Amino acid sequence: MIIFSNENENTSDIADNCDEIEISVAQVGDSMENIIEAAEVKENAEKTEPIISLTDEPEITTNKRISELVATEFIKEHHAKFHKGNLRSGMVLEYDGSIILLGDVNPGAQIRATGNIIVLGTLKGVAHAGANGERDAYVFALKLAPVQLRIADIITRFPESSNSKSNINPEYAYVEDGTVFVSTFE
Repeated sequence: MIIFSNENENTSDIADNCDEIEISVAQVGDSMENIIEAAEVKENAEKTEPIISLTDEPEITTNKRISELVATEFIKEHHAKFHKGNLRSGMVLEYDGSIILLGDVNPGAQIRATGNIIVLGTLKGVAHAGANGERDAYVFALKLAPVQLRIADIITRFPESSNSKSNINPEYAYVEDGTVFVSTFE
């Protein structure tokens, strides 16, 4: 992230405050020309780094503005738990964030996350993504054939015939207009 501040702000304080709240900052400066020049020169700077100007509202302090940005822009990201191994009948895997599972979720097993669920294997059990009510969550699997799939408060069942179909493409389920849709991931 590149942060542009007005010349009255101490740029080292801004960088220190960003470090405290675990935001990685590539450049902090008091001149847009200097920041752009530094960003162009910096060999490993990503072209997608957002440039955030903290001077749009001069009456708001830089620290308060950074806190607002964190609360609104970065809160949508989830922590992810990585789990290696199959979930067998009776097992439950729960996490406050997203789950990435390397293995299968067998019938009778449950996987529940407040964020997204990614199964690098077959999903035949129960999956509940967005368990805290987040309808933007999704469920992805190499083979998607759950007994029951929930995203936020929306519950759907897959037909028995879908459990036996041999789809070679991964699929993902998501909510749109209050309905769960399943699409092929290509």
